[in-house]
Amino acid sequence: MILGIGIDIIEVKRVEKLLEKRGESFLNRVFLPEEIEYCREKSYPAQHYAARLAVKEAVMKAFGEGWTEKIGWKDIMVTRTHKGQPGVELLDKGKKLREERGVGEILISLSHADNYSVAQAIIIK
Repeated sequence: MILGIGIDIIEVKRVEKLLEKRGESFLNRVFLPEEIEYCREKSYPAQHYAARLAVKEAVMKAFGEGWTEKIGWKDIMVTRTHKGQPGVELLDKGKKLREERGVGEILISLSHADNYSVAQAIIIK
């Protein structure tokens, strides 16, 4: 049973500007150390930060919460399987929300092109 679906699209240039203007404070407010390390290893980090930001937004939308006191940026960690498939791990408030809602699985898909990153999340009971 599907509990929620969320989608988000982000302009990569917007993330580039945030990185230039806010740098580490932006990164540390939105991303976990593992996510920062992953993106920094890429040839175009802004594109990968944008994709992870889109995943976080899509998951929040799928929960029907948006960015609220019930779930925040660092309560959602974007992961990858050994085959490279993206996934999500919920932490702290996210883990609590998962238990409250009876979430069994969260499926995500993400993609990026030169100018945009997009992500979709489906929450399954």
